[in-house]
Amino acid sequence: MKRDKLIQFIEKTIGKELLYKARKKDEHMPNGLQWQGKEEIKKIVLGVSANEDFFKEAVKAGADALIVHHGLGKDLPYNLFSPSLQKRIKILVKNDLSLFGYHYVLDSHPEIGNNAIIIKKLGAKKTNMPLLDEWGWVGEFKKSQKIDDLSKKCSQIFSHDVFVVKAGKEKIKRIGVVSGRGVPFGTEKLELVEKDVDLYITGEVSEWNPHDFKETGISCFACGHYATEVFGVQELGLRIKKEFPKLDVEFIDVFNPL
Repeated sequence: MKRDKLIQFIEKTIGKELLYKARKKDEHMPNGLQWQGKEEIKKIVLGVSANEDFFKEAVKAGADALIVHHGLGKDLPYNLFSPSLQKRIKILVKNDLSLFGYHYVLDSHPEIGNNAIIIKKLGAKKTNMPLLDEWGWVGEFKKSQKIDDLSKKCSQIFSHDVFVVKAGKEKIKRIGVVSGRGVPFGTEKLELVEKDVDLYITGEVSEWNPHDFKETGISCFACGHYATEVFGVQELGLRIKKEFPKLDVEFIDVFNPL
């Protein structure tokens, strides 16, 4: 298929309004075609992060285009290209690869975003309440869940150890989910209180966060930055494959324990 046809489908699936918002809100990561390669696409390789290991595996798999959550960010101190960024770009150029990055949109999208999918996988229903500057969502269980049961379920869903901070309720009714580095700062912590969140689920936390959550009375699960961000790009790939069944679409898991 032609590259432009793929772009049109992705923009239709995500929605141009959300893409426009992403390009204003998300200054450090791409939300769209970041590097233009060959026009004809037969195989798409999906991944979480645009790093050298992923690029090499994608080339081995015969990729023509790459779709990732974390594209090539702003890595230009003093307007100089770092060695790591140069290595990545060399692979793209040598193999004439197109690189699509969708950061904000694959966190915030109400259907195919990481956070909406995580809420669904946990058996909760996504509310209409966005969270943390619209990066995540609030979900609610029909019946309150034991926090220990949810911890076990998260370890299975994410295939990752769960760092648990228990505070407040033993039975959880409402969850807030912001994948990746979704550490709440300042007024964002008050937002969790105002939206009656019992349990906050994210990818990673910092040293001071456990005490913040305990003192606020909200439990927290940190389930891995990478592990919480595999879902959106895979769901986008499923929709592409359904629309274009002759396309070869493959997700490559370049494991990251963090």
